[in-house]
Amino acid sequence: MKIETDITIDCVVQCADILGEVPRWCDRSKRLWWVDVRRPALQCWDPATGQYTARRLHPDLITGAIALRESKGFLLATSTGIYLYDSDGERPVQRIAHPEEGKPGMRLNDGKCDRRGRFWTGSMHDTQREPVGTLYRVDADHSCTAMLAGFVLPNALSWSPDDSTMYFADTHHQLLWAFDYDIEAGAISNRRVLKDWTHQAGRPDGATVDAEGFIWNCMVATGQLVRLAPDGRVDRVIQLPVTNPTCPAFGGERLDTLYITSHSQRFTPEQQAREPLAGALLALDVGVCGLPEPRFAG
Repeated sequence: MKIETDITIDCVVQCADILGEVPRWCDRSKRLWWVDVRRPALQCWDPATGQYTARRLHPDLITGAIALRESKGFLLATSTGIYLYDSDGERPVQRIAHPEEGKPGMRLNDGKCDRRGRFWTGSMHDTQREPVGTLYRVDADHSCTAMLAGFVLPNALSWSPDDSTMYFADTHHQLLWAFDYDIEAGAISNRRVLKDWTHQAGRPDGATVDAEGFIWNCMVATGQLVRLAPDGRVDRVIQLPVTNPTCPAFGGERLDTLYITSHSQRFTPEQQAREPLAGALLALDVGVCGLPEPRFAG
């Protein structure tokens, strides 16, 4: 497979994120939102004005994922639980669940909503690489259900355009799985390996699905953006100007811009000097459109 190196990639915000993650396009405000997990901070980019803002979060809110809410504001998946947040202050409005309560060192990582407004998120230990993570589903009534366990570093939650398939990865184990998905019940079944990267340097991080049903996956350690067909076949590979891209999301009026977050975690000053875009928000036109971002119904 040819690696594309001649595509135009723009640095949208030189935000120098320690661990930039989970970009989400808001079709109401016409803005892109994402987090720096480590600061922690909720960040916003307005492409119409070029305005960038960063809102510092309370130190207890190490935020691994966000979701837009149907009513107002956001849902935050953090180290101390799942919160409703109105984006106007440091502290959240209400904690609705704390699935890892009483488990020191655990936090929530990647998360996303299905098209019925349920929020899915995976947990992990923040410093130890052990298979102690759990995949949870949070319903609109704020109930939280453990769906699957035994993960080290959960990532890549996304769904096919027809809602029949859910994708999920363990970055540490370098595996991307597909599940049959029952959109009415919010149930998963028939887990199978869609793509195995165990014999390659790259590790699958965040993902999104385009309007044609292909999965876009950021590969940390190799700086590659990979487009996979629904059967797991590699369709395209784009080389990015950062070693550690973390998560893609389509945005813009026509959902035709692919935004990419990245990280500079554990970089030495020498590494940062060699890679000035590490931690930046990037954007590129990949010639295909995305799908609207579902919102949390609760």
